[in-house]
Amino acid sequence: MRREERLDFISKLITAKEVQTQDELVQELLENDIDVTQATVSRDIKSLALIKIPGSQGGYRYALPHQHDEEQKDLLHKELANEAILELKMHENMISITAKPGTTSVIKKSLINRYSKKIFSIMTDDDSILIICETRRQANTIYDELSL
Repeated sequence: MRREERLDFISKLITAKEVQTQDELVQELLENDIDVTQATVSRDIKSLALIKIPGSQGGYRYALPHQHDEEQKDLLHKELANEAILELKMHENMISITAKPGTTSVIKKSLINRYSKKIFSIMTDDDSILIICETRRQANTIYDELSL
């Protein structure tokens, strides 16, 4: 199967079924006679810019970013602010966020949607985010709103 066909299949699969982990995604593909490795699936997830959103049975599932724009805008103040953000720290014009693993891409998207004019740069990994603002005042504004 060509890469484009595989990406299209993954898009359809995660729209139709809740897939929570890369291992689940690999299994689904293998069960549908699509020969992949975990490394291939990892690259595909990055290519599709998949995000994780709350699943209907708890936990988080993969989703396409454009399918859940409105949902993402609300997540920061509802579920993520209350459950996924574990710690906030501020120093000068920077904010450090420690979050539950796998949730930072959704938080980052929400932050960019809401504060793009105040943010100079954002760096993320699986469980942390560093926000760099142009000014300390902008950082204070974001920090205060996230602390609510």
